[in-house]
Amino acid sequence: MSRSIEEVFTKKKRLKIMTHVVAGYPDLETSQNLILAMAEAGADMIEVQIPFSDPLADGPTIMAANHKALQNGLTPKLCLKMIEEIRDEVKIPLLFMTYANLAYTMGLERFVSESAASGVSGLIIPDLPFDERGYDDYYFWLKECNLVGIQVLSAGLSLSRLKKILKIAEGFIYITLRVGVTGAREGMEKKSSDFIDLVRAYTDLPLAAGFGISSVEQITNLIGKVDMAVVGSHLINLFNSGGKENVQNFIKETNQAIEQVS
Repeated sequence: MSRSIEEVFTKKKRLKIMTHVVAGYPDLETSQNLILAMAEAGADMIEVQIPFSDPLADGPTIMAANHKALQNGLTPKLCLKMIEEIRDEVKIPLLFMTYANLAYTMGLERFVSESAASGVSGLIIPDLPFDERGYDDYYFWLKECNLVGIQVLSAGLSLSRLKKILKIAEGFIYITLRVGVTGAREGMEKKSSDFIDLVRAYTDLPLAAGFGISSVEQITNLIGKVDMAVVGSHLINLFNSGGKENVQNFIKETNQAIEQVS
């Protein structure tokens, strides 16, 4: 049995790592093996992206991976099947990440129920605001299927809106370290750091931070600020330059650095 999202944060008090995989990139079998390799190397959670033709929140690296996966004929059905096949081998939570248009095209009930049946622990849909039409249906099916819906927040959010979102938030809060799209960059904007402090003041849920993380140093600098670092584009770049071993080495080095600093 895999651990739940809650268990990940309560098992050991250290900074956790969530990695990102685009299903079907560079092909379905390789992405499946990459998930297994990440889990083996010490990732605490894995965000599996169901490719979409217009991934608005993603930078050029992940966007290119989405397009390559779609060119390969990757479909949501194949993503679901992939998770079903490896679910028993992976002892950490897997989460599907995609966009609202894809979920609505499938039908919210079907998308949520089939995601749950595949074995994921939660869903991340960054372009589905809590007050969007249809969100009540989404939230209903999340509850019915025992899935966690992760809220994605960015600096600049009004305090009143933040409080409303936190009332329905569960699992953990995903905070973007910069406003815009994903992509490896250096440093963290002060407004993002201040926003993390603001969110922390209004919720006891664990906080995850992503968008732009590209080094072990950036991750260790998050110790004491958030509970989990999310790494996406940088891992794709590492994979492109050196395969899954390159990705595994980064995860291992990061965990070693976290242990040394903690």
